[in-house]
Amino acid sequence: MTGFHVCLVVALAILPEARAVAQAVSSPSDGRYGIFPATGLLIAQPSVSNADARQECLTLPVKPPNDRLQGPHGGVLFVTRCAVSAYEHLSSNAQHRWTVARYQWTSVFSTENPTASPRERDTTTEEEVVLLDAAPQQRVRAIWHARYDTGPYGMWRSITPEVATTTSGTTLLSVMSCVNGTGGCSQDFLHRHANGEWFPVLQKWMNQLPRGYAGRIKHGVRIEPQSLRGEAGFYGGRDPNCCPSETLVVDLDLRGDSLVLRGYKLRTNPQP
Repeated sequence: MTGFHVCLVVALAILPEARAVAQAVSSPSDGRYGIFPATGLLIAQPSVSNADARQECLTLPVKPPNDRLQGPHGGVLFVTRCAVSAYEHLSSNAQHRWTVARYQWTSVFSTENPTASPRERDTTTEEEVVLLDAAPQQRVRAIWHARYDTGPYGMWRSITPEVATTTSGTTLLSVMSCVNGTGGCSQDFLHRHANGEWFPVLQKWMNQLPRGYAGRIKHGVRIEPQSLRGEAGFYGGRDPNCCPSETLVVDLDLRGDSLVLRGYKLRTNPQP
């Protein structure tokens, strides 16, 4: 993620909202800040017409190929193509109308195999998910994005943003990131204050559970952004990877820029 950190540091001298995000990410007290969502924030992007955003991929800042691609690729980029694969309005009660666009990127490089013919090529595929905020006159503005390798060497299976309005009228952005294989998912949050500044959300509730509970959550927690109710597989010592014997249900509150525990319960799961 170092490439994105450089972008944020450069922006510090320009915009106070970038300074707020970077400071919060760089000095967490217990390591539970969501670094990945914060690095995807886009600062001062120009608005585009809603019709253009629906039909054409936006060109947004990304890390160089060597820093973002896991699959083989040579040093020469011949061509990059992009197509909009999805363009969907999020169902939320936010004051703004939020849209998620998904782009499919295909890039053709020279081959990195030194024994191959110079005519051979390495082809990479990526998905980019972009969160768009409504702007005046039927326009939209890119607020956040993530671009990730979808080839056989890629780490991520999916990255999904959701938006909710808090009881105080601010905006909560959830980003669910799931890895390939059986590694599960992680969920992180950003909080946009009334003045438009974004701050990472500290998930203090994990430390407020009884001792030993966090170690029995093996594949992440799914928290519904609007209700702040979450569920997680709760594994016993002999439970197989597929089938936790219990589910941990948590009810949370957003206090400032922290998610705190309001209550929890355990639910027994039917066994296969």
